[in-house]
Amino acid sequence: MNTIEIDEYKFLEVSNNPNIIISLKGKKNFCELSKSDKSHFMKSHFKLNSYSEFNQVHSFLVNGHDMSEKNEFDGFITKQKNHAYAIKTADCVPLILWDENKELLCGLHCGWKGLRKGIIGRILEENNYKSMTEAFIGPHISEKHFEVKQDLIKKFQEGGIDIRPYLVGNGDKIFMDLRQFCVDELHDYGIQIMTKFSLCSFTENDHFFSWRREPGNPLRNLTIAWL
Repeated sequence: MNTIEIDEYKFLEVSNNPNIIISLKGKKNFCELSKSDKSHFMKSHFKLNSYSEFNQVHSFLVNGHDMSEKNEFDGFITKQKNHAYAIKTADCVPLILWDENKELLCGLHCGWKGLRKGIIGRILEENNYKSMTEAFIGPHISEKHFEVKQDLIKKFQEGGIDIRPYLVGNGDKIFMDLRQFCVDELHDYGIQIMTKFSLCSFTENDHFFSWRREPGNPLRNLTIAWL
């Protein structure tokens, strides 16, 4: 992965087939641009036809599959070429999926609420998108910094999900491994993960925004992908 800088905006270049870039903290932050300015930037510098982002509300609704009057989606699925989509995160898992022929692209915002609602399995099963073969798991909060309480564990239990394999105790605290939760579910569908580790949004203070580190900060990391 390489870092690229354009007009003082920094991005981490993950892949070019499919295209995946992640906005980084810097002198200028891409996430602070208006939606129209982001669109103009992406069209001008990446030769794209269009750009989309959504109002993310920790749901399981996916653009290209579901309907939402308020543009409230926590993911996208598309076959459209040269159209970039962004997943906004500040500790949650940005997940990008694609098929072997690079003709189908999906992005999901996987926080604990979305995972509890089955956002990954739902989009793969309900739409016969099991042709997806590869995935990229972007920067998110790592296990040792994602402390959880009994109320969160109970919510998963009420949904019939056993998260005990992803919990680690340290003294009187409990921590959850979001990445491994996603990895195991993806492997159940035969999907391979592009990288063996993910950068931590909490510890990588110079590069990423983190809600747990800075509660109330509205700025987000954007994982942007297109075919």
